[in-house]
Amino acid sequence: MKKTYFSKRIYKNELSCYLIHELNGVLQTFNHAKRFAFHTLVREKRWDRQLNKESLHQVLKKKFGLNDYYANSARQEAAALFTALAELQKLYTKQTDEKIKDIKKKLKKERTKLTKFFRVKDSLIKGKLHLPKNSPFLKINNIIALPLKNETQIWLNDYLFEHQYLDVQIKHTKSRIGRLVFRLYRLEERKQKYKTHIPSCVFGGKKLFKSQFTIEEYQRNHEKWQEIFHQARTKQMMISGRKDAKSGNFVFQYNIENQALHFTSIRGKAFTIPFVLFPYGQEIINNVILTQQTCKNKKKLMANQSLGQLKITETTILLNVWLRLYPTHMLISVLLMALSAWIVMLTTLLGLTSQMTATTLKAEN
Repeated sequence: MKKTYFSKRIYKNELSCYLIHELNGVLQTFNHAKRFAFHTLVREKRWDRQLNKESLHQVLKKKFGLNDYYANSARQEAAALFTALAELQKLYTKQTDEKIKDIKKKLKKERTKLTKFFRVKDSLIKGKLHLPKNSPFLKINNIIALPLKNETQIWLNDYLFEHQYLDVQIKHTKSRIGRLVFRLYRLEERKQKYKTHIPSCVFGGKKLFKSQFTIEEYQRNHEKWQEIFHQARTKQMMISGRKDAKSGNFVFQYNIENQALHFTSIRGKAFTIPFVLFPYGQEIINNVILTQQTCKNKKKLMANQSLGQLKITETTILLNVWLRLYPTHMLISVLLMALSAWIVMLTTLLGLTSQMTATTLKAEN
């Protein structure tokens, strides 16, 4: 089971201007690289050819001046988004199949009902009314009655029954069948599109993108929309962790002694974000980081192990630091949401503890 621990909010006015400026630059560069990597994957899939001779990782490093850690995280984010969209297409296809199945069932029911109406119509043309078996209609002499929940409809002769009820029901049933056929055609088209179309996405949100044309405020002041849209596209980043790192990550390191988060920018400059506290899970995070730092063979420790009935599996702790911006004219609303997969140590620690407990109990027995 994966768990996420959130720190207390860190406000911009508590940080230095130089750190904020550096974070803004890192966020913009990282998100630009992520968008470039994603669109490269989409184009290669649509055009069915390789766009670059080198790997995407090397292209990101040369084009945006990233180191291995930032480039790998941007590529992983783009690949994960592309894979998620492909899986979402499969889910949409499955949902469309269910809708098509329901519509076909309704069509069969409506067509059966229309056939019964036509048979009654034919019997009236021949001069002798013949109602279907198990029908709710009642015929006494020339009077035809239809009992309903709140009322009973009565027709005094066959002519009134034919023109006031039968013709109206035939017309309505034909209309329902036509609408269902049209909907079935649209769903089958959509299903075919899901199978052949390579999906893409709008970074920053499709709704916000369309608002530049639909909201009057943004139509009058397009620069304001550009600022908000740019802010939505570059508000966060996620740096993947490493098993062989001393603190679980080479870009961000959390100091458990003074609760400070150390950050290394793209240009290699080191910064410190002080007072990063976790209201829930502080002790767990401290224990995990301490175990990671003191472990000599990290790769072996982090691998899945099977110890009798005890199985240790990886659990990722997401360490997120949120920075709220003041004033509002800044381009970024959230400076940092970082360290996804910051420490892959939680279950290892718990597993080792359980192993030690099990060994102690066995020795006592």
